[in-house]
Amino acid sequence: MPFPISDPTTLTRRLETLVETEIRKVRPDVNPAELARAVRSPRGMFGIIIRTFVLGLYEVHLHLKWWGQQYFPDTAEAEYLVRHASIWGIARRPATFAIGKAGVVGVPDTVVPAGRLLQGTGVTYEVTEAETIAIDGTASLTVRATSAGTIGNAAAGLQLSLLETIPGLTEQLATIDDAGVTGGAEIERDPSLLSRLLERIREPAHGGASFDYPRWVQNQFAASHVKTLPNWVGRGSVGVAIAMGTKANPRAPTETELEAIGTYLDEVRPVTAECAVIPAVIVPRNITLVLDPSTFAVQEAVKTAARTFFAAEAEIGGRLRFSRLSEAVSSAAGEYAHRFISPTADIVSAATELSVPGTITFEADE
Repeated sequence: MPFPISDPTTLTRRLETLVETEIRKVRPDVNPAELARAVRSPRGMFGIIIRTFVLGLYEVHLHLKWWGQQYFPDTAEAEYLVRHASIWGIARRPATFAIGKAGVVGVPDTVVPAGRLLQGTGVTYEVTEAETIAIDGTASLTVRATSAGTIGNAAAGLQLSLLETIPGLTEQLATIDDAGVTGGAEIERDPSLLSRLLERIREPAHGGASFDYPRWVQNQFAASHVKTLPNWVGRGSVGVAIAMGTKANPRAPTETELEAIGTYLDEVRPVTAECAVIPAVIVPRNITLVLDPSTFAVQEAVKTAARTFFAAEAEIGGRLRFSRLSEAVSSAAGEYAHRFISPTADIVSAATELSVPGTITFEADE
C-alpha cells in the first residue's frame, strides 16, 4: 500500500499535540491558555521551534520520496534511467545521421573520391565511398549527412552542390534518388529508452536469440519495428524484417539503410548465423464504420483512437485483434455506439507485413 506523505500543516498539528502532551506530563498544573499560546501561537517559543522543525522534516520526506522513485526504472528521472539502462547494457541511442544515394553525370571513368562534401538545404553531405562514373555516364554516390538528426533527411530530387570542383562531371551537382536521404533521427527519448530497458530486463540477452536482433538494431538505428524470422532461407539462417521511423508513422527502409544495418549486424551477430535484412512491407488497412453520433468532432476522435491503436499494437507479422480495435473506437471522446462494416475480423499480417491505418470512412446508418 502507498505511504502517504503528510503536508506541513498536518505535521505541525501532530507535533503541537505531541508537545502539549509531553509538557502536561512534566507540568500537570500548567495553564491551558498559556500552554496553547506557547505551542500553537505563531509567536510562541515552542510554536516557532515546531514550524522550523516541520519544514526540515517535510523536505526530508520529499527527498526520500524522490529517491524512492529513482530506484525503479519506470519512475526514475532521465539521469537515473540512463544509469539503470547502462547496468543492463542498454545505451540511449544518439542522434543518427541520414544516409542515401545521389546521382551524378559525367565522363566515364571519372572518379568521385570519398570525403567530398555536397551542400544541401542548411546541411552538408559527405560522400562515404569513392565511385567511378560508368560507361553510361552516371554514378550513384552514397552520401551521409554531416549533422545528426532529422535536419539531414532530404526528399527525392533535391540537388546537392559539390563544394569542391571535380573535373569530368557535366555539372557540379548530385541529385538525390527516389528513396531520398533518410534515417536521420534525434536523440532517443526517455519513453523509448525505458521500453527497450524493460524488454531487456524481461528477456535477458542470449547471444543471438530471436529477441537479441531487435535490441541490436534499435541500439544503433531509428527503427520503429524489428521482427526476427528464424530459418528464413534455411536452417540456421535468420531474417530480420525492419521498419524505420516511429510507431505512429513507420516506413519501409531504403536500400542504403538496409545495407548499413546489415553491416552492423555482421559485427554483432553469432558467426554461425546467416543473416538477411529485409524491408517490412507497409500495408494500409482501410476502416469503414457506422458511427453514433457521427459528428465531425467524434469522427476525428475515432480516427485518433484508431491511429493510436495501430501505433501501440501493430507488429511485423502480427495479428490485430478486432475486439481490441472495437474497444479503441469505443474509447473515443463522444462516441456512443458504432458498427464496423470493415474489417469484421482480426487483421492478420504476413511474415514481413506491418499494418498501418489506411483510409477511415464513415457511412450513414441504414
